[in-house]
Amino acid sequence: MTSGSVDDDLLRDQLAYYRARAREYDEWFLRKGNHDQGPERNRRWFSELNQVRKELDRFAPVGDVLELACGTGLWTVELARHASAITAVDASPEVLDINRSRLEEARSEVPVRYLQTDLFDWRPDDSYDVVFFGFWLSHVPPHRFEAFWHLVRSALRPGGRIFFVDSLRAETWAEKERLGRAPRDHTTLRACANR
Repeated sequence: MTSGSVDDDLLRDQLAYYRARAREYDEWFLRKGNHDQGPERNRRWFSELNQVRKELDRFAPVGDVLELACGTGLWTVELARHASAITAVDASPEVLDINRSRLEEARSEVPVRYLQTDLFDWRPDDSYDVVFFGFWLSHVPPHRFEAFWHLVRSALRPGGRIFFVDSLRAETWAEKERLGRAPRDHTTLRACANR
């Protein structure tokens, strides 16, 4: 079996995982319910998120913005405070529905074009002032890394800019246990709570 076919299988499993837990993702991100990690770890997490939001405000993602792997819209709402238009791309219809609802609740007047597609097969039909992705780069398999950055470059207008944020590692032993055993390669196995 080649590295490419293994990664393709992992990407299919990854999509199935995120589709299955689309409604749970915000609870994890916002540290609610079973994902509450206690006052100190939660404080550190939200402090880091606030720092990223401040950096994003300083960066000022103005103009036409492309958001890759847009997820449930936690970052789309932040982008809408600056952008004149957003193209939000994700492979999961479940998270795109949550994203739409979140922007409606925020009463955002910024036009958002939603595209449900596999980022590894998709090619931009436009160019953008800014490309943004949050917590996505760690999901790109090593053999697709170069092609992914080529996609990002091809989506940028001359003078365009990129902003991204990602996790470095699992934060706690409990989180590592929840993720399952970690193989020796670039992958981490995760199990859905309802399986």
